[in-house]
Amino acid sequence: MKQVGPNLFVGDDPYLCLQAAQIQQVRRRRGLESEPTGPVQSPSERFMSLLKETTTKPRRFGFLTDHSYFRFGDSTLISVTKTEGLTGVPDCKEFMVHLESIYVIDVARGQGCGTSCMKMLTQIAEKSGCVIDLYCNPFVWSCDGRCQYAVETFEQLWSVVFDDKWQVLHHKDSQSDLTKFFYLRSGFVNMCLYDKWVYRRDSSEDLPFEQQFAFLPLSLKPEYRQQLENRLKMEGCEFCNRT
Repeated sequence: MKQVGPNLFVGDDPYLCLQAAQIQQVRRRRGLESEPTGPVQSPSERFMSLLKETTTKPRRFGFLTDHSYFRFGDSTLISVTKTEGLTGVPDCKEFMVHLESIYVIDVARGQGCGTSCMKMLTQIAEKSGCVIDLYCNPFVWSCDGRCQYAVETFEQLWSVVFDDKWQVLHHKDSQSDLTKFFYLRSGFVNMCLYDKWVYRRDSSEDLPFEQQFAFLPLSLKPEYRQQLENRLKMEGCEFCNRT
């Protein structure tokens, strides 16, 4: 007897062929037989897979090298990595990613590019059940370390990222309120992202709790959310209350 198709067998004994087909149908109805689906992805792995499908990876010198940057549309560059090393969150690598930066070229500001990008990221987070965390620390590019320089095209932005002559200038005060509102409007909430490494520097360098954010999708598993509870409350956070 030989199977030649779904619920279809051939052989010398028609009765055995019929019985084999009926058994296979019962097994499928009971969920005892399923098609192979491959290895199960963690939420963070699923997030990165969906991100690669939705965006493009910029090339360096014509080659697709290993980097954390993704291009969204014609004017937005983001950098995303997996979150690592959060005390009290043993599974952070499994269900969290870190949005290191998002930059819209200067000539495209005010056209909704950043909003569209954040909508794309939060939709992927919902589909994958993955948390996105980030620091609200607005920055600009500068050639002399003092003055801001405009970036007019995506190609220029991409070259600036890897050019040591360009420096990042942070605007902690002047732009932080607008940027905080942008993240809150996108569905993010405040959550501590600091860890023991903050003790290796002066507390004056720390960003306040109000400038540390996370997007918690409704699809996040309860056991994962439980690991984050202490970091959602500034009062009980040892890292945000250090002096």
